[in-house]
Amino acid sequence: KRNPIIIRPFCMDEIKTILARAEGMFQSFYAIGFFTGMRTGEIVGLKWDDIDFEKKEIHISRSIRMGVESTPKTINSIRTIDLLDSLVPYLKKQFYRTGDKESYVFLTQNDTHIFDVKNIRDYDWAKLLKKLDISYRPIYHMRHSFATMMIENGEDILWVSHMLGHVS
Repeated sequence: KRNPIIIRPFCMDEIKTILARAEGMFQSFYAIGFFTGMRTGEIVGLKWDDIDFEKKEIHISRSIRMGVESTPKTINSIRTIDLLDSLVPYLKKQFYRTGDKESYVFLTQNDTHIFDVKNIRDYDWAKLLKKLDISYRPIYHMRHSFATMMIENGEDILWVSHMLGHVS
């Protein structure tokens, strides 16, 4: 019998603290996680062509895991989600870092795509939470935090479900 996974979403104060203290591309990466509910592999697979600032949309059609680009988890995971106003400043900061590469939104120092979210989790995420004295939760909990935050703020549950790429 497996132990159930305990999901503890981050509260708004924790999210604000994380985003205020994260540095460089990590700040933008975490902002996308907290303000879109995208899966971490979808964030790693995000390209600048997928983001439409004028229409305020993000098109999700790929994921990267263990260095392999593939389609997202399910057929419903291929979707267009809303680009929330709170995310725009973070994306613009990231655009100054990698936008001229016409490639992935997040690149390594060698301008190649990030192999796997494990590198971000191990290099920055765990250390940042420890430094901020925020109890450790998996990086994937950004997704659950987004859903919780939206539902608590009265967003339509079907809209939240669509943003997450769920069938129902």
